[in-house]
Amino acid sequence: MAKVQAIIRRWAAKGCATVIVGDADHPEVRGLLGHTEDRGYVVSTSRDVADLPDLRELIVVAQTTQSESQFEARVEEITARFPQAQIFNTICDATASRQAEVQELARQADALVVVGGRNSGNTQRLVEISQGTGIPTYHVETEQELDLVEISRYQTVAVTAGASTPNWLIGNVVNTLKHAWAFRPGSWTNYLYRVWRFFLKSNIYVAIGAGSLSYTSSLLQQVEPQFTYFFVAFFYVYAMHLLNHFTDKASKLNDPVQTMFYGRHRLFLMVTGFLSAFLALGLGAYLGLLPFIFVLVMSGIGLMYSFKIIPEGLARSTGIYRLKEIPGSKTMFTAVAWGVLAALIPVVCSDQEISGATAIAFFFVAGMIFIRSGLFEIMAIEGDRVVGKETLAIALGKERTFTLLVIGSLGFVAMLLGASWAGVIPSLGYALSLSGFYMLGYLILYQRGLMESSLMLESLVEGNMILAGVLAFIWDPYNFIL
Repeated sequence: MAKVQAIIRRWAAKGCATVIVGDADHPEVRGLLGHTEDRGYVVSTSRDVADLPDLRELIVVAQTTQSESQFEARVEEITARFPQAQIFNTICDATASRQAEVQELARQADALVVVGGRNSGNTQRLVEISQGTGIPTYHVETEQELDLVEISRYQTVAVTAGASTPNWLIGNVVNTLKHAWAFRPGSWTNYLYRVWRFFLKSNIYVAIGAGSLSYTSSLLQQVEPQFTYFFVAFFYVYAMHLLNHFTDKASKLNDPVQTMFYGRHRLFLMVTGFLSAFLALGLGAYLGLLPFIFVLVMSGIGLMYSFKIIPEGLARSTGIYRLKEIPGSKTMFTAVAWGVLAALIPVVCSDQEISGATAIAFFFVAGMIFIRSGLFEIMAIEGDRVVGKETLAIALGKERTFTLLVIGSLGFVAMLLGASWAGVIPSLGYALSLSGFYMLGYLILYQRGLMESSLMLESLVEGNMILAGVLAFIWDPYNFIL
């Protein structure tokens, strides 16, 4: 806009009038008029051009977000009446490019979604251009405004956005649209998708994964698996994941599909979440004082994670008032909590002594969760930045964090193979090394863009925990859960 202002001021100083092609009520246009030395006029229609007074010397500029076709039409009318007019096409290059892209997208797609603010001039232009092509057009500010049932009728849906629309918001809309096919009324895919989405988004899937890791770590330590161990991990993870989502502002930005799911099932999830927290504590108490303390401490840290608990003096000197403000704290805490619940509780409740196998089991669980959480933080980095979260991905950057996760996966494999070879853990460690290669696999798929943030990727990542449980069962099917 500074360029347009400079043009107006230069010619206004020479006594020229300025004709602005744009919307008279737009803040940009009102600002431009202030540089015309009271010789400015705004036109948006043919009637406006006809109403212009006789002008001897004039320039014509455009609102930077003006439609290219609108500007050309007004310029043709102005030059027909004022051949001496000096024309300056001041439409923003990005705006002009996006307008041209809309024309092209309209020829290729069955419907078009425009993402951007209702009060954004350039976004409104894109909507008008799209509607002018005759293609069904949907203007949304956020992914939550999408009518997925309606949009699911189209085979190909294109997406464009206003110049000032944040990339992460566009990404949320795109990711949500990827699921639109499943919303076709009456289709078997609709039914299966909804069942699986409920299973995954309700956190039942990840909770089963936690129980599976408890079972697996028991066998790594040659401890007889118990249903109680399984359900302590299950209920704790289920409750903590629900709590994290309901208290995490970034969740609305990072996972719009889950946010919509939580909105529709809020009562069910809150009731089952609180019930699961009490069951985890109750089962911990049933197992003994030490397991109860483990569950209580891990739950307490999870509850206090978002509150100001850092001593005032230390907080002022460090600028850190909450646990979540410590860079990478969430990733580390989550990994440690899972390790304690899945690996330590089985051994302290058995007649087995804490040994090297316990350390391997702990790092097996914690390492898997660290890499899982690290990848999710990379995927959520834009939304986390918006709300000011201090995650590992933000502290190190995407590339360094990704490199760390790859190295961690390789270390994970080496740990299991080495411990099995040395006899620290049973031969199950050889089989579980496949989980490390599995992690490398989904990291590579994500890096190459073959598996973007979606229900499929989430299922794949969380599925590694289930895989570990399956491998453990295959290794020793006679020592299942008692």
